[in-house]
Amino acid sequence: MSAPEPMTMDRLGETKQLIVAQSTSQCCRQGCCQPSINWVLREADNFHGGNPHNEPTAAWIHEESTWVQRACFAMCRETKYVQHSSSVPDSVKKEEDYNWCTVQCDELPKGLTEEDRNKDVIATHEKPMACHINCCCFLPSITTKDGSGNVIGKTQYVCDACCFVPKYDVYDGNGNKTYRVRPDTCVGGMCIMCRCGGGGGKCFRVPYIVRDPTTFEALKGNGGKDPAQVTQLWAGVKNEFCTQRDAFHVVYPDNATPEDKLVLTGTAILIDVLEVEQKNEGGDS
Repeated sequence: MSAPEPMTMDRLGETKQLIVAQSTSQCCRQGCCQPSINWVLREADNFHGGNPHNEPTAAWIHEESTWVQRACFAMCRETKYVQHSSSVPDSVKKEEDYNWCTVQCDELPKGLTEEDRNKDVIATHEKPMACHINCCCFLPSITTKDGSGNVIGKTQYVCDACCFVPKYDVYDGNGNKTYRVRPDTCVGGMCIMCRCGGGGGKCFRVPYIVRDPTTFEALKGNGGKDPAQVTQLWAGVKNEFCTQRDAFHVVYPDNATPEDKLVLTGTAILIDVLEVEQKNEGGDS
């Protein structure tokens, strides 16, 4: 199988959808054993479980966060995700399934060299330290910058009267609200509506629909075939219960710019950090 084209800004402009999947094994991720969590990206509409490194990838994202932040603050941690337009270096890939109960003291993932750290960077997604989403103060957010360090957008968690339904406002680099991202609801708008049916990761999923920021109407993506969405997928038995790797299907709005798509990729990461990642540990840190 030939390698996919690098996910440059031009290529991203043509991309309608991506699978954004965690590549780092998080088996026994507890206490001081908190590795950096990396991601791989590929053009696809579904995830069928297994090791994400076994599929061809067009881009990858590495996490930079101190051991103190990862071990002591976890969900609240200050962290930076660096997005590359190339595939994962072999030196990093071979460390993604390293032995259980390993303490990563460095800020960078194991195996990442300084050269690869700065290679083919097209964006960063930076999350400041913030409160848990159950608090309506110091709300979590993630700011997306381009490869030159210019702010191109931000995703902000929203706290309102419907506190059991998570929702996010997405802004462009000028501070204009571009999208509202939230699931469909049931029980009078008080509960998240999950979806079942479909093959692979779509057998059970939670779609966060990308909506108009004013009317909250769902936007179309994939050439009008699907709702634009950031959807958590079923990652397979091994990933769900052992390696705890999460996977998302991101369908971009049809009128989204490459910058908008980078920001929505950051939205997927923020949803995972706040709502999925720490629940995999059996509790909130």
